[in-house]
Amino acid sequence: MPQHSRKKLTSGKKVILGVSALAASGLAVGLLVTPSAMAGGTGAAEALEQSKAAAADASAAKDAAPRTLAARAADSTVVSGVTVDGGNSARVGTTNTQTITVKWTISGGSKLYGSNASLWRGTDRDSGLKQFLNSEQFKADTDPCVPSGDATYNCTATFKIDPQSYLTNEDAGAWKISLWAVTDAATDVNTDNAKTWYLKRWSRLSNNAAPEPVAKGKTITITAKLERANWDTHRYAGYTQQTVRLRERALTGSYATTSSHITGTGSQAGVEKQTRTATTDRCYRYKFEGTSTTPPVTATGDCVDVR
Repeated sequence: MPQHSRKKLTSGKKVILGVSALAASGLAVGLLVTPSAMAGGTGAAEALEQSKAAAADASAAKDAAPRTLAARAADSTVVSGVTVDGGNSARVGTTNTQTITVKWTISGGSKLYGSNASLWRGTDRDSGLKQFLNSEQFKADTDPCVPSGDATYNCTATFKIDPQSYLTNEDAGAWKISLWAVTDAATDVNTDNAKTWYLKRWSRLSNNAAPEPVAKGKTITITAKLERANWDTHRYAGYTQQTVRLRERALTGSYATTSSHITGTGSQAGVEKQTRTATTDRCYRYKFEGTSTTPPVTATGDCVDVR
């Protein structure tokens, strides 16, 4: 990825990692790092090393602490319920900074020494890394996890992404979650891929049925334009050669798909037009099902008064 598209993400502020997470152990933490919120290229490797160092720090605290009976009984730390923005994807537009929320649950150990989730893209976390994001909680040295019941912790981490500073179109598509969790159970979690998720270019779909009102027997033209965020130009552009479905209904009732069409190219990029003969009052709207790089979107319906 071209490095000129990235801002330098080093803040120059040093923080001590893991102090609050390790307070229960009574151990001091001496690791000093400079946090990176999001980074590509060299910065991505730096952010990755910071996450690894924090995990090692938590493991060292665990090794130095006396083992409890509960810890001896627990076989392993378990991570479950990993979600990104409540599901498996997040979307970012052209100008506004978006907050992406990752949640997960930890169980299996009575004491938590630390946990962190990071977002990354590339073929391999160590040798093929393209992007690596540490969370806002990681940067601020605050705990992302809170106790929830017996030997269970609910965790939430947020990530802020400014598309004008950090993203190019190459970044759309599959990403992974790197996640570690250290408890007093016998084994811990340290995985490069706790979940595969998709970062998508925000989409929008216009819709217009005209003329309105229209005389019975005349032609109605329903026009749509499918666009998505372009992270290279920071504008919206027509999304070409994509399937959109025309859906119709009476003035009351539910929409149903009546036909499927492919959006245009060139000067008609993202545009789709269909005609209908005016018979009775009717509502029309287009729907796009989405792709791995672009979220689904449904246009606002437009109802035509037939006279």
